[in-house]
Amino acid sequence: MRRGGLRLGLLVVLCVLACSVQAAQFDFTAGGSATAGVRWTPAVFASVSGSTPDDGRAHFAPVASLGWIDSRNTEHEDLDHNVFLAAGGVRYGWDQGLFASEQIAFTSTRTDALSSRFEFMTSVGWQHGHFIGMLRHVSNAHVIGGGRNLGETMALVGVRI
Repeated sequence: MRRGGLRLGLLVVLCVLACSVQAAQFDFTAGGSATAGVRWTPAVFASVSGSTPDDGRAHFAPVASLGWIDSRNTEHEDLDHNVFLAAGGVRYGWDQGLFASEQIAFTSTRTDALSSRFEFMTSVGWQHGHFIGMLRHVSNAHVIGGGRNLGETMALVGVRI
């Protein structure tokens, strides 16, 4: 197994263990992802996070995500690769189902949109009952890696279990 695959597997195991400390919530989301020049493509994510407290107070909870962003055919950018992501971090939730999360994501490959193996995955959204919707941005902010780093910005909707 390549070292990248081993790291990715280790991250997923650690994130799942961290989330299992609390009662877990699962969500499945899908939507469109755009990069510079508004080049849209499908994106799908599955996440597990710690459950919200019964008292409705603001809280932090661990979150882990697995995702996929489809390739695009373009003539000028290197975007023609499917990208798989595994991420772990923290979700901050407060009143009325609003939340924000920050995760470190490991990617399966590099493209002009995601130019390193490590990316920041920032999300803001709203959840109510079994519904969840969010805006998500994935980028390395030119902190690590080289390349163009156009980033991926997506609108995702889905269900919580």
